[in-house]
Amino acid sequence: MAKLWKVTAKRDSGKVVKGMSVEIVISDRSGEPRPKEIVSAFQTKFSIEVKEVNCGSSYFVIEKI
Repeated sequence: MAKLWKVTAKRDSGKVVKGMSVEIVISDRSGEPRPKEIVSAFQTKFSIEVKEVNCGSSYFVIEKI
């Protein structure tokens, strides 16, 4: 079963501004989105590059919808 996750920036970091968010669907496994999936979602939605090392819980709130 697919799961929908919302990933929201907690603070400004590079081109990511606090409050920016993306939605990510995970259908092939359980658990939160991986850093690569977060990077890809931000590139697709906002055309900005996010480094994988900045995809942790100190930068983003990850919530299941």
